[in-house]
Amino acid sequence: MAKAQSEFTAPAVRVEYDSAIIRCNLQLVPVKCIEPMLPADTVINQKKYITLRYGLMNKTVSIKERGNFMVENINVLMIENRSGKDLFIKSGEIVMGGRQDRVFARDTVLPSSSKQHTVPVYCVEENRWSTHEKKFIHRGSVANGLQKIIDSANSQTKVWDEIRKLLKQNNQTGSSSYASLLNQKKFADTASNCMYQLYNLLRSKDSSYVGFIAVTGNHILGADVFISPSLFYQTLPQLLEKYVTEAALSGSAPVLAKEHLKAYADALLQPSTQAEFLNKKGKRFFYKGVLIQITGY
Repeated sequence: MAKAQSEFTAPAVRVEYDSAIIRCNLQLVPVKCIEPMLPADTVINQKKYITLRYGLMNKTVSIKERGNFMVENINVLMIENRSGKDLFIKSGEIVMGGRQDRVFARDTVLPSSSKQHTVPVYCVEENRWSTHEKKFIHRGSVANGLQKIIDSANSQTKVWDEIRKLLKQNNQTGSSSYASLLNQKKFADTASNCMYQLYNLLRSKDSSYVGFIAVTGNHILGADVFISPSLFYQTLPQLLEKYVTEAALSGSAPVLAKEHLKAYADALLQPSTQAEFLNKKGKRFFYKGVLIQITGY
């Protein structure tokens, strides 16, 4: 455990300030792996896990409501993973359908099995609870602001409060569904183009990146750092979506001074300050007893 923890601190990782990418009201400052991480097959092998988006797309992962249409089932879904690989689900990932649209409430890894797993979720569509269960489809990830509430508040009411606020700010008061924001054609086209640009720029720069710090306007949205480049790049589409969405909904051109960015990075990645920082403004995700991701807010 101690070894895995140390690999998320300097000098094992380094912030590449001069390699920052700026697009679409976002500045992404890469975090690079300098010292070797744990061997891939020690913890998580990229060939032995899949993302939720891919599992649903190739139909090796299925999602269902639990039981009948009673409302007490609102905060759980049943997932079966028949892919032959571990299924990696990120908190903040949205699935549309069922009796209400949902968002996953925590980071989760599910082994491949014929067993159905109960996974905690929040509702992101307040006014629909249908007696007819629609097929669930993947619909990306929530914006970073809502992500923070999901990770820290542990409250369906607070999730709904934030969604109502976002709908009002974006003139979508005729709907109670968070997906209505994402489905606006102008927004969806812009976000898709931004994510495509950022994804390709990050992929082309360096194969040893393990995360980044995201900035919009004069403040830091957050940071995500993984134990390996393979895990980072496979989850990159979901990461980009939450930051691109946040920048599109409430961001502006990045103007944060470098000294403020460096102060944040030092607090997140220096051995003497990381634990306290994450206890107050972040989270850790462990898999098989090993730390595989840190997230800062």
